[in-house]
Amino acid sequence: MNISEYIESKRHAIKKVSSDIRERWNNRLVKNSWHLQGSDGAAQYLANYGNNIGIAKVLAFAICAESEGYPEVAMGFWEKAFEIETGAAPTVPKKTKPTVTGTVSTVIAEAAPKLVEELPSHLQPGRIVTMQAVDAPLDREYYINSPDYWGQPKRDGNRLVVVATKDKVYYQSRSTNIKAQPAIEINNLLLELANQIGTFVLDGELYFLSSTGSEHRTAPQAAMVNEINGQPVVAKPIYAIFKALWFSGKDLTTASEAERIEAGEEIGKHLDKQYFEVVPTAKTQPEKTSLAAEQESEGREGEIWVSNSCQYVGGKDTRAYVMVRTKYNLELDLFITECTKTTVAGRPFSALNVAQEVKSKLVPMGSVGTGFSQHDMEEIARRHLANPGSVKITVRCQGLTERGKLWHARFIGICEDK
Repeated sequence: MNISEYIESKRHAIKKVSSDIRERWNNRLVKNSWHLQGSDGAAQYLANYGNNIGIAKVLAFAICAESEGYPEVAMGFWEKAFEIETGAAPTVPKKTKPTVTGTVSTVIAEAAPKLVEELPSHLQPGRIVTMQAVDAPLDREYYINSPDYWGQPKRDGNRLVVVATKDKVYYQSRSTNIKAQPAIEINNLLLELANQIGTFVLDGELYFLSSTGSEHRTAPQAAMVNEINGQPVVAKPIYAIFKALWFSGKDLTTASEAERIEAGEEIGKHLDKQYFEVVPTAKTQPEKTSLAAEQESEGREGEIWVSNSCQYVGGKDTRAYVMVRTKYNLELDLFITECTKTTVAGRPFSALNVAQEVKSKLVPMGSVGTGFSQHDMEEIARRHLANPGSVKITVRCQGLTERGKLWHARFIGICEDK
């Protein structure tokens, strides 16, 4: 098989570039200008980050480079993938063009077409890698007192990027999938505004509001709360605006977070508050103190703290910690009702089904599948086998779901007899 045949066979097998590959493309190749250095740029990336890299990632980088419009960089990755898989160097010279008659040649795909011509490649719908918060390495008080960080409340929804143009509105998930419009009303309002002020890109979150004012990730979850409370089942979709990434013809990803938030607030002024929310930003120490107190008193998940001078860095940045989250967690002592089976060698169980004792009855609370060391798992399995239903563990979670089940639960320890 020559390199051309190899490329064609692999290109058709890869349907989509994942968000983590696009994150690395933006934060490593583009940031270091390796995307401008042709196949040498690919070689440099592989030299710096390619130690024991798997073939799937190399192929994904090749597809990503093609979609971004850098075929020579793509060829560097294609050749590396060919070498890994076949153990031989490609025999076709670089940069040869496909012929009209279909003779063997190196096939280079055209860049993916732009859906929105005025936007740069990294802000095209389906290619935007969202900035994501990581767990804060410091206490909440540090971010409250630091003038370098601003705070926003966490919303209980799903991340959604909006690209609004005069002709169409695009919706993209955190995983870079193009989504359907959340509601006709939201779509019409965004389209109307884009025709007034021009194309804009918003970074935010979609959630559904119940009749009690609680936020939910899906419409059925909110509808269930409405039904329980004897209210109309229909849930209201709300788009919460965190910031803007493009406004007034300007790419704000290279601007400061303060500018992005200000632009998001400006756009939000023109949108109907029935369907849109500009997420409040706490900027001063008193505002941040009030934000944290309100989040805790309302039983919210926590807060987001972001450096007000940072650029927009796609993905999770665990080195600079420019965007972090602090949480309020719930700890419960629960009984193990079952150790679920697993096919993983060396693991005595996959997860633990747990229950809470309420008025001498065990109420199922869901399952816990993380936080265990190997020793923890072996000790839990031993105790449960000896005394089924009597072993109690401490579990930490981020709250309970609408059905009263654990949300993002983690094992903390075995409860010892007192």
